[in-house]
Amino acid sequence: MTDVMPECRTHGDCFANRGGVCTCLKDNDFGGRDCPFYKPADTVREGRRRQNGGMVDGNQQI
Repeated sequence: MTDVMPECRTHGDCFANRGGVCTCLKDNDFGGRDCPFYKPADTVREGRRRQNGGMVDGNQQI
């Protein structure tokens, strides 16, 4: 059996949306309600910068 990620065209700016597919959830049917896991990608990136002292992942000096 192959696990298929669900299509999601509701939130194109979500951190988990890659080409119209949800990369986090196996099922995104919330009975007509909005996705409770939705978070805009720019919000997630900003949170990551604050957590690591302003450094961007992959661009850190050692």
